Amino acid sequence: MSADILKAKKQLGDVYMLLKQGKLMAAAGNLHDAVSFVLRAQLMKHEFQAFTEALDKAAYLLGNDRELKKIYPLKISYKPGEEKELQESLYALLGFLQDNLNEEINAQLAAQEDRRQKQLAQAREFLQQGEMDKARQVCQRLLASAAYDADLKVTVADLFLEVNAYEDALEYLKAAYTDDPDSALIFNKLGIVLRKSGHLEEAEKFYIQALERQTKDEYIYFNLGRVYIDMKRWKNVIACADRALRINAEFVEAKKMKLFATKQLEQ
Repeated sequence: MSADILKAKKQLGDVYMLLKQGKLMAAAGNLHDAVSFVLRAQLMKHEFQAFTEALDKAAYLLGNDRELKKIYPLKISYKPGEEKELQESLYALLGFLQDNLNEEINAQLAAQEDRRQKQLAQAREFLQQGEMDKARQVCQRLLASAAYDADLKVTVADLFLEVNAYEDALEYLKAAYTDDPDSALIFNKLGIVLRKSGHLEEAEKFYIQALERQTKDEYIYFNLGRVYIDMKRWKNVIACADRALRINAEFVEAKKMKLFATKQLEQ
């Protein structure tokens, strides 16, 4: 395997870590360089297939990064065969970041995030104390200044999910879905809430819809497998675990899931 191929694969693999570190410019630059390599390289069919899968995952992570969506109005997306379009989108994004990610913007974002975190912490405290109405009021104030922030609504839903307040969590997730009906994350979260509240068939449908939008997420396959465990559909559990392990061979919980389901079939 050539050094250039290894370099491009590493660049794609590092996108997730760079985004977690808040390094938007570096993440976008890595993806841009990798897609540029794919466009100019003479790859074998299996090499090109591997790269399209890696590009798909990296573009999904970048395009759905919460901090990027706060400041950048255009959508970053990718489909196999649209490498040139992705390259052009990333070139425009890099220009935007170069021009706009200055100290003033960073300071504003930091102040906004600090306010949000304090309000979320206050809502969590009220929920832990059983003060449901007070928690709802804090969340309403928080979302009043971010009416179309689907990611923030998902975060608020998670707070209610922590205390098993499934109806509240479901309402916030439905609102998030209205803002972003193509988000695999939101469908996945809806599946989690519905499974935990015992609505297994509905949960299954939402997980399947999540996978229609993001086929390379091992955690969605794992979550769907948990639904099938509750349904005692052991062959489906094994199939989900296998799909998760194809994406991430080191996924320990998926290995445990497959082993558990296999033992159930043998009984």
